[in-house]
Amino acid sequence: MNRFLSITCLLIAACSSNSPNAGDDTSMPDASMSGLDPMKCAGFAQNFATAAQTCGSPLPAGAQTAFEGWCKKGVTAAAMCGGNPAAGLDCFASADPSDWVCFAGQPYPSCNGDLAAALGALCVIAVGNPSCASGIQCSFDADCSGSQICNSSTKQCMSKSAYCIGLPCTFDADCPTAEKCNSTEHACVGK
Repeated sequence: MNRFLSITCLLIAACSSNSPNAGDDTSMPDASMSGLDPMKCAGFAQNFATAAQTCGSPLPAGAQTAFEGWCKKGVTAAAMCGGNPAAGLDCFASADPSDWVCFAGQPYPSCNGDLAAALGALCVIAVGNPSCASGIQCSFDADCSGSQICNSSTKQCMSKSAYCIGLPCTFDADCPTAEKCNSTEHACVGK
């Protein structure tokens, strides 16, 4: 099984025990205040699923729904994100084959070459994913339980093995094991 599917399966497993909207206020912010429209999350999730299938990595059952839920939850925390989350959500909400590129059978967001938009959109997903931003406040790793670490930028516990590309960071230690912190973008990226 390729890394993308492994990561997606891991995320779905985490989501099945923690519904993407469990314990949060499901009210969405006024789109005019944040510049983000949570209604665009459905299109974003659909286009992600289509891109995965086109690249040869269809998503497991429930992945599209989880992705949409993380997006909606992430809209409320997008102020933490670098890049341009609003442009990213706008870009990925409508079907455009040039928004995604296939690499090694996996879809990677390109948003027509707009790195700030792609990174901002990925951040919205990461801050909405309970594996990346659990909602459990922390200052140090010792404040987190089990295999979780404290992200010093979000001040929330996160799983060391999660897929959190785009998550705000200050240091490499703020990112999961397979990722590092890009000090220019202040976002977790792949190693």
